[in-house]
Amino acid sequence: MSTSRVWIQYHPRLYLELFTRILRSLELVEVVGYSHPSSSHWLSEGIDSNQIDVILIPLNEQGYPELEALPLPLPETKLIAFSPKGDRGLRRLPGRMDWEEVRPFGLVQLVREVLANSEPSDYFTG
Repeated sequence: MSTSRVWIQYHPRLYLELFTRILRSLELVEVVGYSHPSSSHWLSEGIDSNQIDVILIPLNEQGYPELEALPLPLPETKLIAFSPKGDRGLRRLPGRMDWEEVRPFGLVQLVREVLANSEPSDYFTG
């Protein structure tokens, strides 16, 4: 079985801490790092961006992914951007430039997206 390695770059801070705690409780997920988007310590823990499977980021007020805090060039990883309201999410797969919309985007969808990189992915089938 493979483990999904996740970096969480999210705000507000309360959600950052909540998502980190929830994802760390799952067997097939390793949260390799997290930070607030306004923080400048992206990957300060010595993690190579190639060791990350999924990056979680927020949508801004206009509904676009907040990519400004991510390193350039963007790592070849799955990007998941979603609103704190849970009404909308976007997914961008590695090597792709287009974003796929996921509505609504709640906790179940978040877990499914993260676990899609690991096996088995039969968590939260309902």
